[in-house]
Amino acid sequence: MKEIVLTSSQKDALKEVGNICSGNAATALSQLVNRKISIVVPRILFIPLEEVPNVVGGPDTLVAGLVLRVLGDLPSTIIFIFSQKDAVILASLLTKKKVSEGSIIGSLETSALKEIGVILANAYLGALGSFVGMSLVPTVPELIIDMAGSMLDYILIELSCKSDFALLVESEFKEPQTSITGNFFLIPNPAALEIILGSIT
Repeated sequence: MKEIVLTSSQKDALKEVGNICSGNAATALSQLVNRKISIVVPRILFIPLEEVPNVVGGPDTLVAGLVLRVLGDLPSTIIFIFSQKDAVILASLLTKKKVSEGSIIGSLETSALKEIGVILANAYLGALGSFVGMSLVPTVPELIIDMAGSMLDYILIELSCKSDFALLVESEFKEPQTSITGNFFLIPNPAALEIILGSIT
């Protein structure tokens, strides 16, 4: 598998995309939960697909993942990955339920996370779509709670993903009472990857 080596200008272009993604997502999420949310993107980069579990704590780390397909001109798979604890906190922004040490992801939290997933996907894809000049339409997300390694296997096998790389947009969700770390992975098919790389040259 050939490594993706980006030039300084390509890195700058990706950083710009990340900032626009986070701005769009923060605005949309703030409107959804009716409170001020800011989103910071510490880094945005391409990583080998097999590195995804390591980014989120290792293959045996229990995580919550929102998985959805991207239709339109840039066929891809998206996965938002949060620790189970951060997923509960994120859901509570919408459900208004108090989070405790024993809080779990029930049906109410699942619905809230899926709704938030749609909002975030549209915001991130809107920014990326404007950048590459294409229409990107997300499907309804599926929530998976599993080990990070098993989640990657699901993407590769069940979704028949043929990509070697993922675009990682590391995201920190902040509001006065809490901070949540999430990782947005866009996994483009090989043709879509060429389009993205061509757009940031």
